[in-house]
Amino acid sequence: MSDQTTGRHSSVLDNDDLLGEILLRVPPQPSSLPRVSLVCKHWRRVVSDPWFLRRFCAHHMKAPLLGFFEDRLQRYRQGKMLNDFVFNPILEPPDCIPPQRFSLGPALASMGPVNRLLMLGCRHGRVILTDMSSSSTSGSTVFVCDPITGNHERLVVPEEFSSLGDFMNGTVFCGASERGHVHGACHSSPFKVILVYMSRNDCRPIACVYSSETRTWGNTIRHGDHQCKIIDISSTLIAHSLYWKSLYSRDEDHVERFVPKPGLLKFDLDRQSLVVLKGPPIGYFGRSKIIKTVDEGVGIATLSNGTMQLRVWHSNVNCHDVATWVLFKTVDLYSIFGLQKHESMGGGILAYDEDGGILFLCVDYSLFLLQLDTMQFKRHHSMERRGFGTATAGVGMMEMIFRMIRKMISWV
Repeated sequence: MSDQTTGRHSSVLDNDDLLGEILLRVPPQPSSLPRVSLVCKHWRRVVSDPWFLRRFCAHHMKAPLLGFFEDRLQRYRQGKMLNDFVFNPILEPPDCIPPQRFSLGPALASMGPVNRLLMLGCRHGRVILTDMSSSSTSGSTVFVCDPITGNHERLVVPEEFSSLGDFMNGTVFCGASERGHVHGACHSSPFKVILVYMSRNDCRPIACVYSSETRTWGNTIRHGDHQCKIIDISSTLIAHSLYWKSLYSRDEDHVERFVPKPGLLKFDLDRQSLVVLKGPPIGYFGRSKIIKTVDEGVGIATLSNGTMQLRVWHSNVNCHDVATWVLFKTVDLYSIFGLQKHESMGGGILAYDEDGGILFLCVDYSLFLLQLDTMQFKRHHSMERRGFGTATAGVGMMEMIFRMIRKMISWV
């Protein structure tokens, strides 16, 4: 190659704008940009620039699923039950994230005496836990944790709100309001927490939202038309609404007692309102998860009771929040996973990753990860019998990739 040709190539790569456009297209794997940063100081400066990383997040949108948090059986220590939240990586080297990188240990240690924690979810770079042992006289307590830095914030729910009902569920999400915000640099953005209670008097849902910007809880939000009970820990964020799997009963169905039907409790983030949607026409609602369809709609993935048939339902919700359901597809998991007839669904559907559209399924004490749109799967590993039936939250957000890249670049 002539000196003139070499000079032209060098001048192209010396241009930050052109180099940035090229590097935007490297895969969003945890090891990609740290490897790029080793080429030379110039490339390292480009890929470590916050503006480039924001564009990198916006370009790729979806990150690979890094792993999941598992709430293992409690350890008995000095007569108390303590949690052992462990991050389980699922990627192969060199992209496998060591469990200690996402350790909640420092945050848990600084929380003080807490008897029993429940993980409610993991979204936009933060994990939310609740203290199930907190008394109603002192108000419920929730913790919002940063699994990378180990920092956490303790939020005490106002007594006037928690006294209205029994605490059932909640979640955390990014509170950035600027137009065009792409979730991927949310660690510097405000966050919001929504808690959902069931009224002690009549099982009607009530909600309250916390803003980290104002450091205050908002007004109580009520839904007065339906009795409702949330039956799943996890929530699913679809478009601008959060959904919980629930059982509901209308006043006209029975005036004296709760007569449950499958339903979804929806919290509209824009309208700040609660809505109860009718669920699909299925007999058993326990072995199911709320999923996001390809067109950002609401769906349900459910396992038929006693079988290995996975059914995916799609909904059509009109302007009056009335849902109609259509069976989209039925999948024989024996055929998909290549299972033997003696193998069965040990724990059913454990979790759902809303970013990647991945179901976590337990089959004979092995964990399967199923990509719903392509039906591709991965058999992660075998786990002990005691490992199932505990809360599991997927970690696959671009936010985590963004922050791990910045830390890894700073190490090299």
